[in-house]
Amino acid sequence: MLNKGILLIGITLLAACNSSNKNVEQKNKSAYSELEGEQLARNYCSDCHDFPKVEILPRDYWGRVLPSMGFFLGMGRDKYMFADYLNPVARERLSASGLFPESPLMSIEKWIAINNYYLHNSPLELHVEETLQFDMDLKQFSVESLPWKSTHEGLSYLNFDNGQYELGFYNERESYYIKLDDRGRELQKTKITSPLVDVSKKNNGELLLLMGKLNNIDEPTGEILSKTDSLQQLIYPLERPINFEVEDFDNDGVDDILVAEFGKFLGGINIYTRKDTIRKLKIHSGSGPVKTIVKDVNNDGLKDFYVLIAQADESVYLFLNTGNLNFDKKRLLRLPAHYGTTNFELLDFDGDGDDDLICSSGDSGDYGMVLKPFHGIRLFENLGDDQYEQVWFHTQQGAYGTASADYDNDGDIDIASIGYSASYLNKDKELFIYFENQSNKNEKWRFEPHGYQGNANDCWILITSADVDNDGDLDILLGANSKVLNQEAKDIKSIEWREQGGMVTVLKNNLIK
Repeated sequence: MLNKGILLIGITLLAACNSSNKNVEQKNKSAYSELEGEQLARNYCSDCHDFPKVEILPRDYWGRVLPSMGFFLGMGRDKYMFADYLNPVARERLSASGLFPESPLMSIEKWIAINNYYLHNSPLELHVEETLQFDMDLKQFSVESLPWKSTHEGLSYLNFDNGQYELGFYNERESYYIKLDDRGRELQKTKITSPLVDVSKKNNGELLLLMGKLNNIDEPTGEILSKTDSLQQLIYPLERPINFEVEDFDNDGVDDILVAEFGKFLGGINIYTRKDTIRKLKIHSGSGPVKTIVKDVNNDGLKDFYVLIAQADESVYLFLNTGNLNFDKKRLLRLPAHYGTTNFELLDFDGDGDDDLICSSGDSGDYGMVLKPFHGIRLFENLGDDQYEQVWFHTQQGAYGTASADYDNDGDIDIASIGYSASYLNKDKELFIYFENQSNKNEKWRFEPHGYQGNANDCWILITSADVDNDGDLDILLGANSKVLNQEAKDIKSIEWREQGGMVTVLKNNLIK
């Protein structure tokens, strides 16, 4: 999920949704009122996701969203001009999928009424709090930038293990898997074919998950490489994979590989078995899988998994393993599609013995970036019986991920969060927020936000935690990617990284000295 003019009601918008020869005046007219347009939207738009209320997006944004939504209703009669259809592989796969109907599912009058409803009743802009008020002094942490030097674009993977930083780095021409020592000096640099997004270490070797081509299109080019003394291709092709887990799901003594293949319009969750030959089992069809968490939920000796699905079906699911690589799927949480949820964690925040959910919502790249008051961090309490209730929210533009842990060793879980598009939207205070857990008997869900004054246009896309200085407390690692910035800011950042380093920043925890 590294990245995904204003259209007005009239020639531009409706031409994208209708290839009839009616004149412009006819295109703007409908036999249906705007009230009926709302009901039509409820009827047709709720098939794929929750009904999108008219006030959730500004008017010009609706002008960019609606033509794309028309393709799913067969209203994109000129869909062969759609960029995805210019790629022959994507065109063939999309045509075979039946995802975009060949004929309209409604009359043009109904479609115009739906457009009129959204474009006449939506706000010109959304109200977003101007400046968040919180302490900018991270007294518990000191900020250190790794001196490792490179240029744009930036990182696609960040980890710290066994005293080494592990990076997936790419630019417009090439991609690498890089290892640094604990002082940021380069130890190993392995050239790979596309951006690295995940690593699994098994049996003295490594499995590398590569996304494939960066352009987000339904041509599968992702892959899994086996890295020992050399690189060998293990599985190919994958549909723009984001995350994988290596586990023995059927207890046959051989590890399987669970892959979240985000795709674009197509994708899915697949398990690749490796006992005799590699075999693909489709567990869930549909685009948008972002992250999986494996856990034996019911203590039956079989590995289950949770998954976050983005795109239209913005949900957290639990897949319960029933044996022989069969799974029962249950939706635990459904969020509105416009939230742009990017990441989730599963942790017991209230200490009651079950795992709660924390979700980051801040993806903004598909139709242009605007300030959105619903971007931020949400915490959902586990009520039992797979029921979850939102109990806490804090706004953060471009919220892209959290690394939740007990950073102050007081027995509860704190939250560290990044806002990837915050700098682009002039919300530098929201680039990084540390939420200190101060919950008590009188206020169960209380988190005190803190920030730090970083550099201009810090563009954190990756966050994780580790004890990098081996002193007994957890530090926070931040990884940057300049793809979100405008060209001027990107060039400035590239010079900074080339001359000073700083693509990786560590917030050193000073709790234990």
